[in-house]
Amino acid sequence: MVVEAPEPRKLSAILFTGIEGPGRHSWRDDALQQLLREEHALLVRELLPRHGGREVKRLEDGFLLEFENGSSAVGFGLELQRTLETRNEVVSAERRAVLRVGVHVGMVVHRDGDVFGEGVNLAARIEALARPGTLYVSETVARQVESSLARPPVRLGRGDMKNIRLPVAVYRIDPPELRNRVPLLSRMRRLLGRGPAN
Repeated sequence: MVVEAPEPRKLSAILFTGIEGPGRHSWRDDALQQLLREEHALLVRELLPRHGGREVKRLEDGFLLEFENGSSAVGFGLELQRTLETRNEVVSAERRAVLRVGVHVGMVVHRDGDVFGEGVNLAARIEALARPGTLYVSETVARQVESSLARPPVRLGRGDMKNIRLPVAVYRIDPPELRNRVPLLSRMRRLLGRGPAN
C-alpha cells in the first residue's frame, strides 16, 4: 500500500479583490464591464511587484493574490484603493468603479500554481463582505498591521461565515488621505492614456 505524503502547507497572506462598475451588483454594459476589468488588471499588475506579491489567478471581476505577510498585503491593498480612487477622478462618471478588498493570513496548500485551503476560503468570504473603498481584514491581519497604520483598524464584530468552521472577527481599514494628489493624478492619466474628460 502506497501512502502519499501530505501536501506541504505554508502560512501566507491571501488577498482577494472584486471590482464593481456603476450600479452595485449589476453590470449595465458589457463593453464597460470589460473595460473596467482590463483597467483593474492594469493597476493590480503595476502595483503588485512593489509589495512582493504574487498573482495566483485572475478571477471574473477581480484577483486572487498571495503575499509573504499581512503587512505587505495591506500595503498593497491600501495603495490599490488610493490609486483606484484617483483613477475615478480622471475618468467620466459612468466609468467610475469601486473595489472590494479582503485579506486573511492563514495556512494554504500550493498545487499547480494555485493555492487552496481555509486561509483562501476565509479571505474570499471577507472580500465578499467588504465595503467598497476600504479593506476588510481578519483579526490576525489587523494585529499584524495596527501599529504601522495612521488610523487603527475598526472592529466590525464576529459572525459565522459560510464554509468556515470558526467565528472570525473582521476589521475595516480605511486608506489614509493622500496629501499631494498631483503626482498620482498625472501617473493615472499616463497609465490610462486618457485625459480627465475621458
